[in-house]
This record gives sequence, C-alpha cells and structure tokens, in this order.
Amino acid sequence: RHVCHLANATISAEKDHCPVCITFTTSICTGYCQTMDPVYKTALSSFKQNICTYKEIRYDTIKLPDCLPGTDPFFTYPVALSCYCDLCKMDYSDCTVESSEPDVCMKRRISI
Repeated sequence: RHVCHLANATISAEKDHCPVCITFTTSICTGYCQTMDPVYKTALSSFKQNICTYKEIRYDTIKLPDCLPGTDPFFTYPVALSCYCDLCKMDYSDCTVESSEPDVCMKRRISI
C-alpha cells in the first residue's frame, strides 16, 4: 500500500465527430489516505473520508486528428503537479467507489 503520491497513468481522449481515440500518459494522484472512523456513532456524527486528490494541477491540450469540419478537435485534460489527502471535490474528481478505467476507448485507438 502506498500513501498518496503522483503516478503516471494512461488515459484516453475522444469526441463525437472525431474518428479516433488517442491514448497518452499523464500524471495523476493515487494512493491511500488515513481515515479514522469513530467507534461510538450517534445521529449527529459526521463521516468524512479523505481521498488522494490534486493539490496543484495544470491543464494541457491535445488535438484529435481527422475530426469533421465544424468540430472542435482540441481535448483539454488535467495534469497533476502535486497531491494530498483531502475531501473529494466533485467539480474535478471522480468520487465514485468504482469507475471505468481511464483509458477506455469506444472508437479506433491510436497512442501518442
């Protein structure tokens, strides 16, 4: 088990009206965060579970090839610069228990 840290991961990018899916490597936050659950719980007890999430991020953009005219071919994705344990922020994190793998493609795949 590893504590919260940066790691490289392969993710995919695809859009409607673009015939291919591109897979590429970016940095993500992954690992475990310590959570304490009280032994005695009441109706007023709150449960807060920390997750490994972005502390600092930047956004990079790639261009998807062969998109139909009138389609925005650019795909913007987050790049983790640092990580920490905090409550899940739904505006830019997947807070589900189990989600799809980040490199799933529905179209023909190419790697860069």
